Amino acid sequence: MGGGTELEIVEEYEIEGRKRFRIRVKGTNIILNVTASSPNEAAEKAAEIANNLGLIRKAGGAAGI
Repeated sequence: MGGGTELEIVEEYEIEGRKRFRIRVKGTNIILNVTASSPNEAAEKAAEIANNLGLIRKAGGAAGI
């Protein structure tokens, strides 16, 4: 996967008082679920997970979200 936007927030919701985000790796059906206090924090966490799994190349920032 090249540069540009590689992740997108699909849904933001709350469970047991914790804010959760569903983030999709663009061009795939892969959804990452993370707990975070803001969309930027969620994007950073999802980018780290996706990078560790080899799904994207982290280019700094919030992976284009």
